[in-house]
Amino acid sequence: MDSISRICATSKGSTIDAIGHGRYRVCNRNAICSEVEGLWQAYEALRLQEQQLT
Repeated sequence: MDSISRICATSKGSTIDAIGHGRYRVCNRNAICSEVEGLWQAYEALRLQEQQLT
């Protein structure tokens, strides 16, 4: 993959971007990001981030 591809953006400002080779960057609305392996882990990381916002 040559470029970053946005997978999703939530109403709370979180995003998941595919960064290549099965890795994903998950960022919250404050641009605090983590990188994970696999789309399932990316969605889990996003879910946990958004739970902490409430």
